[in-house]
Amino acid sequence: MDFKDLDNEINNLPDHDAQDTFPQHLCKMCGRCCKSITTEYTHEELEKLTEEGDEEACVFTKFFKSFPDVDAARKIVPEQIEQIINHLKARDKYNPDNITFYYCPYITENNLCSIHEGRPECCRRAPRNGWSLMPPGCGFEGWQFEQREKHKKTIRALKEYLYELEKLSHDGKVPGKDITVEELKKLIQDKIKPWERYGAFYW
Repeated sequence: MDFKDLDNEINNLPDHDAQDTFPQHLCKMCGRCCKSITTEYTHEELEKLTEEGDEEACVFTKFFKSFPDVDAARKIVPEQIEQIINHLKARDKYNPDNITFYYCPYITENNLCSIHEGRPECCRRAPRNGWSLMPPGCGFEGWQFEQREKHKKTIRALKEYLYELEKLSHDGKVPGKDITVEELKKLIQDKIKPWERYGAFYW
Protein backbone atom coordinates (compact mmCIF):
# COMPACT_ATOMS: atom_id res chain seq x y z
CA MET A 1 0.00 0.00 0.00
CA ASP A 2 1.19 3.52 -0.79
CA PHE A 3 1.41 5.54 2.42
CA LYS A 4 1.63 8.91 0.69
CA ASP A 5 -2.09 9.63 1.30
CA LEU A 6 -1.99 8.64 4.96
CA ASP A 7 -1.44 12.20 6.19
CA ASN A 8 -4.59 13.31 4.37
CA GLU A 9 -6.64 10.53 5.96
CA ILE A 10 -5.36 11.43 9.42
CA ASN A 11 -6.12 15.11 8.85
CA ASN A 12 -9.61 14.22 7.57
CA LEU A 13 -10.52 12.85 10.99
CA PRO A 14 -11.14 15.64 13.50
CA ASP A 15 -10.91 15.30 17.23
CA HIS A 16 -13.84 13.09 18.24
CA ASP A 17 -15.75 15.87 20.03
CA ALA A 18 -14.71 18.71 17.76
CA GLN A 19 -17.33 20.33 15.62
CA ASP A 20 -17.03 20.39 11.89
CA THR A 21 -18.34 23.49 10.18
CA PHE A 22 -22.06 23.00 9.89
CA PRO A 23 -24.83 24.79 7.97
CA GLN A 24 -26.62 26.81 10.63
CA HIS A 25 -29.50 27.49 8.26
CA LEU A 26 -30.64 23.87 8.73
CA CYS A 27 -31.79 24.65 12.28
CA LYS A 28 -35.60 24.64 12.42
CA MET A 29 -35.52 26.84 15.53
CA CYS A 30 -37.93 24.53 17.32
CA GLY A 31 -36.11 25.05 20.63
CA ARG A 32 -36.36 21.40 21.65
CA CYS A 33 -32.62 20.93 22.09
CA CYS A 34 -32.61 23.90 24.46
CA LYS A 35 -35.34 22.30 26.56
CA SER A 36 -33.88 18.80 26.93
CA ILE A 37 -30.19 18.89 27.81
CA THR A 38 -28.22 16.26 29.68
CA THR A 39 -24.59 15.29 30.23
CA GLU A 40 -22.57 12.16 30.91
CA TYR A 41 -22.11 13.35 34.49
CA THR A 42 -24.52 13.04 37.39
CA HIS A 43 -25.77 16.28 38.90
CA GLU A 44 -23.53 15.74 41.91
CA GLU A 45 -20.48 15.11 39.71
CA LEU A 46 -21.23 18.25 37.73
CA GLU A 47 -21.46 20.33 40.89
CA LYS A 48 -18.18 18.87 42.15
CA LEU A 49 -16.46 19.65 38.85
CA THR A 50 -17.81 23.20 39.10
CA GLU A 51 -16.35 23.57 42.59
CA GLU A 52 -13.02 22.33 41.23
CA GLY A 53 -13.09 25.01 38.56
CA ASP A 54 -13.72 22.81 35.53
CA GLU A 55 -14.47 25.35 32.80
CA GLU A 56 -17.13 23.38 30.90
CA ALA A 57 -18.91 22.39 34.11
CA CYS A 58 -18.87 25.99 35.32
CA VAL A 59 -20.47 27.19 32.10
CA PHE A 60 -23.05 24.41 32.20
CA THR A 61 -24.17 25.08 35.78
CA LYS A 62 -24.19 28.82 35.16
CA PHE A 63 -26.48 28.73 32.14
CA PHE A 64 -28.74 25.71 32.56
CA LYS A 65 -31.36 24.76 35.14
CA SER A 66 -32.24 21.21 36.15
CA PHE A 67 -35.66 19.61 35.99
CA PRO A 68 -36.78 18.17 39.35
CA ASP A 69 -37.03 14.69 37.81
CA VAL A 70 -37.23 12.82 34.51
CA ASP A 71 -41.03 12.96 34.40
CA ALA A 72 -40.94 16.76 34.56
CA ALA A 73 -38.58 16.83 31.57
CA ARG A 74 -40.71 14.27 29.72
CA LYS A 75 -43.71 16.62 29.90
CA ILE A 76 -41.79 19.30 27.99
CA VAL A 77 -40.01 17.33 25.25
CA PRO A 78 -41.27 13.73 25.51
CA GLU A 79 -39.84 12.42 22.23
CA GLN A 80 -36.34 13.70 22.98
CA ILE A 81 -36.34 12.36 26.54
CA GLU A 82 -37.44 8.92 25.34
CA GLN A 83 -34.80 8.93 22.62
CA ILE A 84 -32.03 9.67 25.14
CA ILE A 85 -33.30 7.09 27.62
CA ASN A 86 -33.60 4.40 24.92
CA HIS A 87 -30.08 5.22 23.74
CA LEU A 88 -28.71 4.81 27.26
CA LYS A 89 -30.64 1.58 27.79
CA ALA A 90 -29.24 0.15 24.56
CA ARG A 91 -25.76 0.81 25.90
CA ASP A 92 -26.73 -0.55 29.33
CA LYS A 93 -25.96 2.86 30.84
CA TYR A 94 -29.39 4.00 31.99
CA ASN A 95 -29.87 4.61 35.68
CA PRO A 96 -32.80 6.90 36.50
CA ASP A 97 -31.05 7.91 39.72
CA ASN A 98 -27.97 9.12 37.85
CA ILE A 99 -29.44 11.06 34.96
CA THR A 100 -30.56 14.67 35.21
CA PHE A 101 -32.19 16.67 32.45
CA TYR A 102 -31.70 20.39 32.12
CA TYR A 103 -33.24 23.26 30.21
CA CYS A 104 -32.10 26.70 29.18
CA PRO A 105 -34.01 29.48 30.97
CA TYR A 106 -33.00 31.97 28.28
CA ILE A 107 -35.18 30.54 25.52
CA THR A 108 -38.19 32.68 24.73
CA GLU A 109 -41.80 31.64 24.06
CA ASN A 110 -40.99 31.97 20.36
CA ASN A 111 -38.10 29.51 20.78
CA LEU A 112 -35.50 32.22 20.30
CA CYS A 113 -32.33 32.63 22.35
CA SER A 114 -32.56 35.79 24.43
CA ILE A 115 -28.76 35.80 24.96
CA HIS A 116 -27.79 34.70 21.47
CA GLU A 117 -24.71 36.90 21.18
CA GLY A 118 -23.45 35.79 24.58
CA ARG A 119 -24.55 32.16 24.46
CA PRO A 120 -22.03 29.58 25.76
CA GLU A 121 -19.64 27.67 23.53
CA CYS A 122 -21.56 24.41 23.94
CA CYS A 123 -24.55 26.08 22.26
CA ARG A 124 -22.42 27.48 19.46
CA ARG A 125 -21.02 23.99 18.83
CA ALA A 126 -24.35 22.14 18.77
CA PRO A 127 -24.70 19.64 17.28
CA ARG A 128 -21.15 18.77 18.28
CA ASN A 129 -20.84 15.93 15.77
CA GLY A 130 -22.79 13.32 13.87
CA TRP A 131 -23.49 11.33 17.03
CA SER A 132 -24.98 14.12 19.13
CA LEU A 133 -28.50 13.12 20.15
CA MET A 134 -30.62 15.84 18.66
CA PRO A 135 -34.44 15.73 18.85
CA PRO A 136 -36.20 13.48 16.32
CA GLY A 137 -36.87 15.39 13.12
CA CYS A 138 -34.09 17.91 13.83
CA GLY A 139 -33.02 19.91 10.80
CA PHE A 140 -29.48 18.62 11.25
CA GLU A 141 -30.41 14.94 10.80
CA GLY A 142 -29.22 14.79 7.19
CA TRP A 143 -26.03 16.68 8.00
CA GLN A 144 -25.32 14.39 10.94
CA PHE A 145 -25.79 11.31 8.75
CA GLU A 146 -23.27 12.71 6.26
CA GLN A 147 -20.80 13.40 9.09
CA ARG A 148 -21.13 9.88 10.47
CA GLU A 149 -20.56 8.30 7.05
CA LYS A 150 -17.59 10.57 6.33
CA HIS A 151 -15.88 9.72 9.59
CA LYS A 152 -16.61 6.01 9.24
CA LYS A 153 -15.03 6.04 5.79
CA THR A 154 -11.90 7.75 7.14
CA ILE A 155 -11.57 5.34 10.05
CA ARG A 156 -11.98 2.34 7.74
CA ALA A 157 -9.19 3.75 5.59
CA LEU A 158 -6.97 4.16 8.65
CA LYS A 159 -7.67 0.55 9.63
CA GLU A 160 -6.53 -0.56 6.17
CA TYR A 161 -3.21 1.14 6.85
CA LEU A 162 -2.96 -0.72 10.16
CA TYR A 163 -3.46 -4.04 8.35
CA GLU A 164 -0.76 -3.13 5.84
CA LEU A 165 1.63 -2.14 8.62
CA GLU A 166 1.36 -5.65 10.05
CA LYS A 167 3.12 -6.91 6.92
CA LEU A 168 6.15 -4.72 7.56
CA SER A 169 9.07 -5.29 9.90
CA HIS A 170 8.02 -3.83 13.24
CA ASP A 171 11.44 -2.32 13.91
CA GLY A 172 11.76 -0.86 10.42
CA LYS A 173 10.81 2.47 8.87
CA VAL A 174 7.60 3.04 6.94
CA PRO A 175 8.35 3.33 3.20
CA GLY A 176 8.59 6.98 2.23
CA LYS A 177 8.21 8.25 5.79
CA ASP A 178 10.61 9.20 8.55
CA ILE A 179 8.77 7.16 11.16
CA THR A 180 8.95 3.57 12.38
CA VAL A 181 6.20 1.05 11.85
CA GLU A 182 5.44 0.89 15.57
CA GLU A 183 5.31 4.68 15.88
CA LEU A 184 2.90 4.96 12.99
CA LYS A 185 0.72 2.15 14.32
CA LYS A 186 0.43 3.94 17.65
CA LEU A 187 -0.33 7.24 15.92
CA ILE A 188 -3.19 5.67 13.95
CA GLN A 189 -4.53 3.72 16.94
CA ASP A 190 -4.54 6.86 19.09
CA LYS A 191 -6.44 8.69 16.35
CA ILE A 192 -9.10 5.97 16.15
CA LYS A 193 -9.50 5.20 19.86
CA PRO A 194 -11.72 8.19 20.87
CA TRP A 195 -14.21 7.15 18.20
CA GLU A 196 -14.71 3.74 19.78
CA ARG A 197 -17.34 5.31 22.01
CA TYR A 198 -19.43 5.64 18.84
CA GLY A 199 -18.76 2.09 17.64
CA ALA A 200 -15.54 2.51 15.64
CA PHE A 201 -14.36 -0.94 16.75
CA TYR A 202 -16.96 -2.46 14.39
CA TRP A 203 -16.49 -0.15 11.39
